[in-house]
Amino acid sequence: MSAADSTLPVLVVVTDPVLHPEAIHVATVTGRTVIDTVDPDEITRYVARASAVLVDAGGSVHLREMARHPHLYLVAPDPGPVDWRAAMHCHAESAFLLPAQAPELLSALGRERATASGGRVVGVLGAVGGSGASTLAAAVARELADGTVVLIDAVDRSGGLDLLLCLEDTPGARWPEVAFDRGRIELADLRKALPGTPDGVAVLSTARSRIADPFVLEPERLSAVLDCVRAGAGTAVVDLPSGQIGARVAGMLCDLVVLVVPAEVRAVAAAAALTADITTRRTPCLTVLRHRGWSGIDAAELERLTSTDCLAELGQITGLPKSCELRGLPARTPRVLSTVARAVAAEIRELP
Repeated sequence: MSAADSTLPVLVVVTDPVLHPEAIHVATVTGRTVIDTVDPDEITRYVARASAVLVDAGGSVHLREMARHPHLYLVAPDPGPVDWRAAMHCHAESAFLLPAQAPELLSALGRERATASGGRVVGVLGAVGGSGASTLAAAVARELADGTVVLIDAVDRSGGLDLLLCLEDTPGARWPEVAFDRGRIELADLRKALPGTPDGVAVLSTARSRIADPFVLEPERLSAVLDCVRAGAGTAVVDLPSGQIGARVAGMLCDLVVLVVPAEVRAVAAAAALTADITTRRTPCLTVLRHRGWSGIDAAELERLTSTDCLAELGQITGLPKSCELRGLPARTPRVLSTVARAVAAEIRELP
């Protein structure tokens, strides 16, 4: 087992009260962090980054609709029998009876190699509409550009994040053309299929249409793309819907959330509720204080009211809204915006 593998957790999803301590014991013996949960939201959050998953028949129902994990093992109480139907439905690699086959399960855990090899997902979320989250997300992706970055538009009916980067006429896949219903896709292949900027940011944006479009971006479809980025050791920067919907998605799917908060009383009040929701899902959340004219809140008040660390303050940039509207985000990111983007990028690089 490599040093990188040893830092990745084992996810235990076991509902049987007799079997549960046996599964926890085996997972603990591996020396890795053990995440013990049967909460569907937490399973969705952790399964992609887990080195292995131990699940029983009761817990398997939560994994049936998720992307196949290459090191998922069904466990059943000794003397059996194994529920092979459950094993098939959750795409288990093998099944083991515990405690009788604990040595064999440990051997399997020793042979496996993690698929989630250092990939990272950061969500950029506006506390309210018009916070500038999309612009910051694009600037962060540009700052991180290293041949593995994907900027993802997770806002239904957004008009298309490709417009912000002047890619509206560039060929490439958009939502809903990207789907993973035929199996796993390599990150390199995904990036090739998407429109990209000259500095190396692949952009997955929503498509535009003049007719009624029934497409809705479900969390499962977004999760499959993020799994692909994680498995390819890439970085996904996700432009999330503002408000409660975005906070819920962020808590389930992101490794870090950057919440852009206008320095106004109502926006900060909204941010306080959002950060409470995000942090209950054990997702780190930082704030950026956005000055968009008159400001009624300072950084210290923001930190006190939201119980977060204010990473940076983003002031009004003269001419940027007009420039983005007419020509997209300038090829040379304005200094004020670039400074904040670098601060966010530094936090992302520090993620485990």
